[in-house]
Amino acid sequence: MKNTDMKGKIIMLIKFIIIASICYLLLAYNIFNIGEKLVPSTKDYLHIDIPEANQDLEEQYLDIPQTPSQQTGHFSAADIKNIDTLCKSMEICNKIDFSGSFTDTERYAKLSGINKIIKFISDNSKRTKKIQDVISSIVVKKDTGNRRGYATRDSIIFNIWTVKSNKEFIELSAHEMGHITDLGYIQWVSLRKDRNYTEFGKAVFAINDPSLSYYRLSRDKESIRKAEAKKKDFCSGYGMSDPFEDFSECFNLYINHNALFKEIAKTDTILRRKYNYIAGIFSGKYISSNSQDISLVKNDTVRRPRDTTKISN
Repeated sequence: MKNTDMKGKIIMLIKFIIIASICYLLLAYNIFNIGEKLVPSTKDYLHIDIPEANQDLEEQYLDIPQTPSQQTGHFSAADIKNIDTLCKSMEICNKIDFSGSFTDTERYAKLSGINKIIKFISDNSKRTKKIQDVISSIVVKKDTGNRRGYATRDSIIFNIWTVKSNKEFIELSAHEMGHITDLGYIQWVSLRKDRNYTEFGKAVFAINDPSLSYYRLSRDKESIRKAEAKKKDFCSGYGMSDPFEDFSECFNLYINHNALFKEIAKTDTILRRKYNYIAGIFSGKYISSNSQDISLVKNDTVRRPRDTTKISN
């Protein structure tokens, strides 16, 4: 009897190992799908008009009374008493820390800018999961730092000592949130990893990660641009530096300067595909068209900004 029981247990163990191995191979080779896959859109959004009021960029983000500062000419929030109310609507205030001395006005302005972008992504993307759940921490520091902003797949650090205005912070926030959208929000789950694109040298991208199709528009590998890639294929000079900055620069241009992005995408096939890729995530919706920006390239559609976060400053 004991031998029979032992034989039965061994057979069950062998069956379990076989089933587990098959499941692993199916997932590793993407034979069946688990979760929610984002498929890049094939629709051409350049000819789809989304109604949007051409307000000042800053006014669209700071939904509070504003008065112009006599010293800088930029807008600053008036008498802030509702930081707690704003935080209750954000679902993420407990993940945002301020390091250094900030007035209530400064804190409200920064929180409002961050909240507008997060709310836009959450309300308009096709994903059921919330980007709020992807983010682990955001730190706003009054330091110069080596860079104004730094992002991973789930966190952001801002060093805002050299950030000149609320407008610049808004654009910088959109750029950094673009990294989280790209790296942490629209990822996929195959166990096999693509080794041409890495995070700090480690292969972390699933072979079916939708971001790879975007990177490959201008790249052969993370450090190698396609031989035929031209400056006009990118949203900015900074976007040419690597595939991740390419995505985030176009992400900010799409959200905050949509009219300009559309204008330059009309005359470049690769940029058109980048526009449609991001537009597909948000069903063609954006925050601001800023149509006056078209004048920047009126006589030269090949012209690109050095840094999209400084267009309004």
